[in-house]
Amino acid sequence: MSNRVHLDFNKALAVAVKAPMVKIDRAEFLKNNFSREVEPKMVDKIVQTSPIKAGVSEHILKKIASECIKNETYNVSALSLGTGFGGVFGITADFAQYLVHVLRISQKLAYIYGYPSIISIDGGMDDATKNIILLFIGMMYGVKRTDEVIAKLSITLAEQIAKNISREALTKTAWYPLLKEICKQVGIKVTKDTLGKAATKVFPVIGGVVSAGFSYYCFGKGAERLHKTLRENPVR
Repeated sequence: MSNRVHLDFNKALAVAVKAPMVKIDRAEFLKNNFSREVEPKMVDKIVQTSPIKAGVSEHILKKIASECIKNETYNVSALSLGTGFGGVFGITADFAQYLVHVLRISQKLAYIYGYPSIISIDGGMDDATKNIILLFIGMMYGVKRTDEVIAKLSITLAEQIAKNISREALTKTAWYPLLKEICKQVGIKVTKDTLGKAATKVFPVIGGVVSAGFSYYCFGKGAERLHKTLRENPVR
């Protein structure tokens, strides 16, 4: 009997989105992290607007972002096969849990650099939200032209937030087709990078999809890549 299973990135992502602890409450996150660095009045303004609009210094933004990356990288390196999702829909526990941490760091960095709430309280995602998440994952994995779309997304979101327009309006932007094309590449890129060039479709169940050393290196490197892009292209 084979001990190998097929990896379905979309199924893994769907499971990860609904996992406990994947949702980062924007207001709570901002309060907990910025209250250590600024006065209470500024914390309130940060939650109501954003750290950027509240006038938080680049030094503090970078410090908090780096701490978040360090924390999530440490947690993802401790992944162990057999905990968490346990083979739901043929997805190994390690890979689904790995995506949970990718989603967590994506939200944290996004909120630091001005993005509105991403994943809803019930863990739901509309198409526009899913594409934003996939865009962040694509940035972490170096999918081409992702930084270009994030730059345009940040400008569009800044305009929409000012006008109180919903995320669905993103679908009407001229660059949205490029975002959709990039999102199609994300699953393939993540799968190949995670499993290695020698095994892009299947992997051994025993031993896990990612070792602690591998996940530590790839996750940290990807998170720093996303951090750099969001830092250069915040929602103002």
